[in-house]
Amino acid sequence: AVVGPPDVKVKSESGSLHVDFIGPFAEHEHDKWPLKQYYGSWNYRILYWKKGSNTEVTHIDTKHNSEILSQLEPWTIYCIQVQAVIPEWNKTGELSGELCEQTTHNGVTPVWIIVTVLIGSMLVVVISVPVCFFSFLYLYRLTRHVFCPSYIFPQHLKEFLSKPPSGLQFFSPLPQEEHLFYDKLTVISEESKNQSDETGDEASKTTEHLQDSEEEHSDS
Repeated sequence: AVVGPPDVKVKSESGSLHVDFIGPFAEHEHDKWPLKQYYGSWNYRILYWKKGSNTEVTHIDTKHNSEILSQLEPWTIYCIQVQAVIPEWNKTGELSGELCEQTTHNGVTPVWIIVTVLIGSMLVVVISVPVCFFSFLYLYRLTRHVFCPSYIFPQHLKEFLSKPPSGLQFFSPLPQEEHLFYDKLTVISEESKNQSDETGDEASKTTEHLQDSEEEHSDS
């Protein structure tokens, strides 16, 4: 008997191809019986290749009804065919129809993308840190200049501005002379004092000399 092709379904997921297959079947009184029940051993052979390169065909034998084809190139179209294999009878079934499916990203990031992202991140950090620092410094100085100025407004100008316009007067008038009270202070140096003492001694000597002269005249 001829062993027909199995039914095959292919699904692309995470850089791999998930292949599910079942059958072939034998029809008996409007019922379908899998031929696997009539043979002692039963395998499936999966053949796959890149679309456009039929010479490089890879095959896998399995006893299960599903298989995951991994180690495939991402974003590449692969074509698949499946057939039943009966080792005890040295018999192979017919190939299923050719199914082609494209793989997706395998989840492995290329090295050049990692290097590019790393260099870009470093450049962003190197540029953003000085910009943030100088921006913060400028805002700090501006806020301090507005709310806490470094100069102090003179008190007399504050008082002048606080008075009404009718009482404009830049400076207070000078005090009148009658309101000034002072004492006279005479300073005598040490030299002047000595001279005054010598003058007093000479005057006393002269007085004594005159008194002696008068006494002599009176005696005569």
